[in-house]
Amino acid sequence: MEPLENANGDTTPRAIMDVAVIGGGSGSIGVIEACLLAGLSATMIRTTPGSVSEARRRLVSSLDDKRRGGRLDRDAIERALDLLRASGDIGAAASADLVLESTDSAWKTRQTLLAQAERATQGRAILATTAPTALLRALSTRLDVRENFVGLHFFAPAVLAGFCEVSVTNRTQPTVVETAVQFVKALGKHAVIVHDTPACLLLQSQGARLGTTRGASARSSLERLDAAPGFCGTAGRIVV
Repeated sequence: MEPLENANGDTTPRAIMDVAVIGGGSGSIGVIEACLLAGLSATMIRTTPGSVSEARRRLVSSLDDKRRGGRLDRDAIERALDLLRASGDIGAAASADLVLESTDSAWKTRQTLLAQAERATQGRAILATTAPTALLRALSTRLDVRENFVGLHFFAPAVLAGFCEVSVTNRTQPTVVETAVQFVKALGKHAVIVHDTPACLLLQSQGARLGTTRGASARSSLERLDAAPGFCGTAGRIVV
């Protein structure tokens, strides 16, 4: 992994091994499940109404459904749950390499959560959001290190979908983009890099249709979109 550079010029060689996800909805739980099954430590942080224990119960239930369907065995579930932590405090993200804000809150609340996550990690972590790409710049205005900020948009269901958007602004460091791409690949998915420009936002409107499609047909569809006149060229490239 290339060094991750922040605005202070520090470089820290790292891979994403410890993830914190703020949110307890079905989308958040799906991302956490994908991280756990990929062997990554994951902290579920519930700051919205609802109990942490209930969100954890739903995740365990999802894993158990896969066991009953023959896709996981008990040992795999135990290994996954050994990597799981849960908290109602953003301070629990302190050791995370990546913090993903994945709530359905209004954008100003999401902005506040991201700023709190930056303080909790002392600016060392990549900060990410599932908010629409068009909101990235507005969400970043309260961050001290905007260069470490990206969007991550997992198609549903996050465990099964073959693609994930990595959305970036003109402030996002190239090494941060590459680190986010490697994280997506570690989850067994293709990364689609999208810039917060009008042309690239076209991909957002195609996401629901393409996100749950797997294999060559999905990749072919995205490649045709990428090659469309006026789309975004290499700024919206697919990363295998």
